[in-house]
Amino acid sequence: MSERGPSLISIIKQAGDALLSLWPGSHTLEESLNVTSKNDGTVVSQADMRSNAIVLGGISTLYPGDAILSEESPHDVATLKKASRVWVVDPLDGTSSFIAGRDDFSILVALVENNRPTYGVMYFPARKLLVTAERGKGAQCNGEALRVSSATEPGRGRVYIRNFECRRPEVASPMMDSGLAFLKVASGELDGAIIRMTTHREWDIAAPMAVLLEAGGMVTDETGAPIKCGTGELTYKFVVASNTQSHQQLQALIP
Repeated sequence: MSERGPSLISIIKQAGDALLSLWPGSHTLEESLNVTSKNDGTVVSQADMRSNAIVLGGISTLYPGDAILSEESPHDVATLKKASRVWVVDPLDGTSSFIAGRDDFSILVALVENNRPTYGVMYFPARKLLVTAERGKGAQCNGEALRVSSATEPGRGRVYIRNFECRRPEVASPMMDSGLAFLKVASGELDGAIIRMTTHREWDIAAPMAVLLEAGGMVTDETGAPIKCGTGELTYKFVVASNTQSHQQLQALIP
């Protein structure tokens, strides 16, 4: 994996440049993005599809024998179950943020081996943040090591809560895109993140999982069980990401 990393990173950055060329935060009008709604109520745009084509084309060239699971491409669950290596891709995480001109959108790419993320990239092109992680080699943001907080209790305003009312509303952080929230947990700015899985799927969490685990964090479902990635199936209701020490306290926030 390591020897091909730079080539993959260059492809992801190319996709990021394509997103910035269409980003309403710079100059593009929303009407020119051809925004449409999907069956689950989320939106997709020309930007999603352009990034998807670049990233998937690059992965297919670099790793022709690997399976790919992308938010913006059809997938076959049976094929994914047989694959030992699956690339899980969200070509534009935070489409609504992107369309609104906010800068917290990202590209998420993870390599999943035997249902566990072993390599992850989170790229925030508008913020010029490149986050990478590889199993056993730590996690970095723009070359600086990432490490989760050491808090044993979730602090006020230091837990990202999404899609539900938690039992201690005072711990909820300001709202942001989930990719940025996961990065803040990995960097120690937040103590944890809990997402009720409504429209989120594994392409939203696979790359962040790789980063969080290498930054010393913990990611489970609502019962404390490990989350399997690369399956194309949703078998859990919540994702709970923490700094490890406060994980049980975070689980207790779920109604």
